Amino acid sequence: MNQRIRNILTILTKKPEIKMAELTEELGLTRRQINYAINQFNSELITQKIPSIERNHVGDFNVPLEVLQMLATQQKKSEQLNMIPSDDERAALLSMFLITNTEYVSVDHLSEFLGVGKTTVAEDVKRADRLIQKYYLSLKYDRAKGYQIEGSGHKVLQLLADLVKRYPIFKRAELTEQLSSEVSKEEVIHLIHNMEQMLHLSYSDESLEYLKTTLPLLLARGVAESKLGTENFFEGEVKDTPEYRFLNVLIKETEWKLSSSYLEWMTLLFLISNIFEKKTTQEFDSDRHLKELIREMVANFEQQTFITIEDRENFERRILNHLRPACFRIKYNLSLGVYSLDSLIQDSNHAILSDLMKELIVPTENWLRRAFPSDELDLLSYYFGFQLSNQHLIKKQKPRAVVVCTNGVMVSKVIRESLEKLFTELQFLSSFSVRDFYQFEVDYDLVFTTIPLETDLPQFIIDPIMTYKEQISLRYRVLNELGINEIDQSVDRLMGIIQKYSDAPSSKELKEELQYFLLQEKQDSPLENTKVLPSLTYYLKPNYITVIDEDITWEDAVALACKPLMDNQIINDEFLLDCLQQMRQPNYAGYFGEKTCIPHTTAEHGVQREGISLLISKKPIEFPNRKGIQIIFPLSFLDLTKHLKAINQIADISTNQEFLSELFSKKETKTIYQFIRQFT
Repeated sequence: MNQRIRNILTILTKKPEIKMAELTEELGLTRRQINYAINQFNSELITQKIPSIERNHVGDFNVPLEVLQMLATQQKKSEQLNMIPSDDERAALLSMFLITNTEYVSVDHLSEFLGVGKTTVAEDVKRADRLIQKYYLSLKYDRAKGYQIEGSGHKVLQLLADLVKRYPIFKRAELTEQLSSEVSKEEVIHLIHNMEQMLHLSYSDESLEYLKTTLPLLLARGVAESKLGTENFFEGEVKDTPEYRFLNVLIKETEWKLSSSYLEWMTLLFLISNIFEKKTTQEFDSDRHLKELIREMVANFEQQTFITIEDRENFERRILNHLRPACFRIKYNLSLGVYSLDSLIQDSNHAILSDLMKELIVPTENWLRRAFPSDELDLLSYYFGFQLSNQHLIKKQKPRAVVVCTNGVMVSKVIRESLEKLFTELQFLSSFSVRDFYQFEVDYDLVFTTIPLETDLPQFIIDPIMTYKEQISLRYRVLNELGINEIDQSVDRLMGIIQKYSDAPSSKELKEELQYFLLQEKQDSPLENTKVLPSLTYYLKPNYITVIDEDITWEDAVALACKPLMDNQIINDEFLLDCLQQMRQPNYAGYFGEKTCIPHTTAEHGVQREGISLLISKKPIEFPNRKGIQIIFPLSFLDLTKHLKAINQIADISTNQEFLSELFSKKETKTIYQFIRQFT
């Protein structure tokens, strides 16, 4: 499928009623070029036994469902390929690695971190050098110091802040955790929450994600260096803000030792973050002049448009919530980055404000001694117009959720991955142990947990792995709890229509099926997307299977189950030792069903390559937290984004009694492998 037919299909799937004349104008192609592209594509569809794209008698295009499904599958494959960092992304990652690692960095360190060879690293170093030169920095190599970024410490931290804004790859939790492994993410989130409490505000969802990502990276460098230097970054202006005063108090309660320069930079990260809601009318002296400028801006707007703004005081306060962080971004040359306009209604009524805002913003520009960049001015124009006419349409802030799992690092990540796809309305900030949750529970709005918790938060007790129907049912319960009940209303309307035109009874089953259907349709990421991931038998080989029929201790059984992975250099001794230690802990969460155990750990504890082995015991084995274990699946994964389908298949195997009964009757490992492959 070439790019031309992709462009054509993109339009046809959205506007099948589009006429050929409109299509030619929109694409800049002739009728002949469009017809040729569609005919060529139809020829491909015929070879794959897929219905063709046709036009009816009135000229409307008909794109068959099978074509849409094919496009969706190709899109998923494309998204998976996009998980591999591009050349520019690797240059950004390399730069961040050098920012957060102040000790000796060699080519080997960079090669291991980026997952590429030394030749590629050499090219990436050149790209990174070109990137950081824009900040008047340079990348140097010294035999004693290794690779280092040289130049102003202020510019280094400006680069750090901008990299996170400009490269979405830093949103990948596994990368930022690797770059800031010594910094507690729980404490960072707690710090943000405390700042919100002390300042009586809530940061926007995007700002919260930005702070959650950037603060650990800043701390990774700041804690490593007791002081940055003698240069005065901000000439006292940042220190005059309430954010600096509050941070100065909160940091003293942590183990983080920061110089005043780093504390100023941390303050700046909060200052440039957009505010979702200000919960008090309390005023700070540092905002007095900006408030006067906003008052002047609004007065000039009324004079030029002859529009009288009702409740002007609240309107000016909302403009302050946006303009204050924008001014700090502009004053210190920090990127607007990936802030979106999702919460704004982007129509022509707001777009026409842009020219007017160029005049209204002049007094503020004079005060800053900086011009407003076009992206900041566009955002301010939309925001101003939106607050003026559509304030009642502002989206609610996403509830902040946490996942609590008793043990099991991989199980915790599996739960969070699946829940993030299931609940696009929620913001999942962290995964906790029970102990850590009780320490930081005040930072969240609801909790998903594998065991009951003593908490006043709404809690949803879940199994580590759920069927699709169980996931949909959970989604329905959570949305009801949060008051997001448009599904209920839609179902009631559908039931009324069905009963009006048919004799269908008002059955509970019919209502549930409609609920499940609507919930699935509403999701941005379909639950079925795990089907394109590698299967269980992709990781499990016939010679990785062991069958025993003897009395054996659970420790020996786990060691025997891990042996094929060890023999093939997939794991080492540390993997086994860490798994055994986990299993001795109370409430160990590495079990599926009644008979299956899944020993697993993180990459730094002996995982060398990816693979799964299997031990089947004819006799039940008593484990510390579970009796009757007969199946042991040691799991070795480096990439925690690809294994979800295999884990789901293990869960299905573990709860299918008919399958298990037949599995235990088989003796040959090859036969067992073929049987599992047929089932999965």
